[in-house]
Amino acid sequence: MRNKKKVISIIVALAMTAASLTACGSGGKGAESAPAAAEGTGNTTAASTEAESSATGSEESAADGYVGSGGTYTMYLRSTFVDWINDLEWYKEAEKRTGVTVEYQKGTSVENDVYTEVDQMVLSNTLTDSTMCKQDQANIYGAQGAFYDLKPLIDEYAPHIKAYLDANPDYESLVTNEDGSIYGLLVEGIQKGSFIFYRQDHFDKAGVDVSGIKTVDDFTEALRTLKAYYKDVPNYYPLNGRETPLRFQSLFNCNSNISAEESNGFYYNNVELGYDVHADGAYTMVETMKKWYDEGLINPEWIAGAFSEGDWEAAMWEGRGSISFDFYTRPAAFNLEGKNYDPDYNMAIMDFFNDTDGNPMKVQTDTRYNQKRATVINAKASEETAKTIIQFIDYFYSDEGQTLANWGVEGISYEEKDGQKEYIVSYDEELAKPDGEMEWSFLSDRFTICKPLDTTAFYSFNSEIVKDAALKLFTDEHLQYGINIIYSDEQSEELATLTASLKDSCDAGIIAFIRGTKELNEDNWKAFLDEMDAAGYTRMEELQLAAYQNTYND
Repeated sequence: MRNKKKVISIIVALAMTAASLTACGSGGKGAESAPAAAEGTGNTTAASTEAESSATGSEESAADGYVGSGGTYTMYLRSTFVDWINDLEWYKEAEKRTGVTVEYQKGTSVENDVYTEVDQMVLSNTLTDSTMCKQDQANIYGAQGAFYDLKPLIDEYAPHIKAYLDANPDYESLVTNEDGSIYGLLVEGIQKGSFIFYRQDHFDKAGVDVSGIKTVDDFTEALRTLKAYYKDVPNYYPLNGRETPLRFQSLFNCNSNISAEESNGFYYNNVELGYDVHADGAYTMVETMKKWYDEGLINPEWIAGAFSEGDWEAAMWEGRGSISFDFYTRPAAFNLEGKNYDPDYNMAIMDFFNDTDGNPMKVQTDTRYNQKRATVINAKASEETAKTIIQFIDYFYSDEGQTLANWGVEGISYEEKDGQKEYIVSYDEELAKPDGEMEWSFLSDRFTICKPLDTTAFYSFNSEIVKDAALKLFTDEHLQYGINIIYSDEQSEELATLTASLKDSCDAGIIAFIRGTKELNEDNWKAFLDEMDAAGYTRMEELQLAAYQNTYND
């Protein structure tokens, strides 16, 4: 049984702000963090109208996977999400096929502020029929009677969601509260890793054959060759990056990890980039990175924390760097601008490495489900409205609904060849359309509606360089998948306090070894590990393990 959440302090805090209930912000369909002009939450918009009929031209008949009879409901969402939804051809087609109209109430454009607004609306009884909130909000307010228990609704009205829960017991365990209820359904997200990408034109000129890079040792030799070839280029370092340089743990088998039996390393709030200093490969990682640093193979400013994202981009565009290990869409982004600096500019993506025994090293991913995006139903909504909502969501768990949301309409956005779906719309052309213009877009990392994910479709709707590499490399063989965990309030509070200083201390200690300000040897490394354990490393692992076991009842 999971630990109970403490809610009294939350209710008191909300009561103090309820009288000043306000709402603001409305964003475009671009970057989620983009600021926007103030706009009241009373701005309600339907995602489809008679005048805005879909460009599909399909017949308005009942959808094969829809088990309802249409209807209308209201939903409060971040304004950015509403703008995205309103531009989607496939979403308008879904409303047309099901006869369901969602009247969206726009909230702020800042995601974290959305959750505060949900708090205020729940307390003031002004919440729409449905909304999206954090999972812990769903469980706290649901247990207090503010949200529907979705389990009876699913059992009676949503056969496709029920089938998904039956087929995914870990998901069912994750969304089931300690009282046995399901108060929110979580969005399934893409579990993607980072890519090692490189200037193919640099490699060709330096005589480096990328197909020969199988191990970290091979990689180091390639760095040396590049450094020697471009020795006359001022401030040239083959390996460059942004933010933390401690992102190579997957190349040395020292990722943080967790299971029912053990927790190793920084997992809380570090699923994608967490490392474990006690792993056998951790010392080798630091030793190798020190070698890169001493030989001028990695940018020393990056190691020192003095290299901004703009510095990194400039170095990679201007020829002062050849290799990076970063977000999976970055290679395509560099290529878009790179030709303006060098007509030969060609960023490519490298295969992941093997260890010395020939086994693939696994790159970390984020969690499968986004615990900040739980779809809930207001308990004050009528049962008929709740039925409309759950059956609309259920449609997207059917085969037809999944095809529509992930591929669109056959003959218009995709076609089938030899049993395989292929997009016939252009990724670049669709995403270049201005805000407010209808588009066939299938970016499943943007929130639209709670639905399963088709990873093949997601990666296929991308630039060619990213699509080909993702379909090849983002597989079970090469990925260590992040695991969703529910932390109690007590665990979250202690872990947040503990890791705030512990992670900084651990990072600083490793960087000191790499830069040589502290001598790297076995004795000093052991002393460093002992120091981290005494500072709370072991306690951190204990808390993470307990949370995992509570989440999955192990």
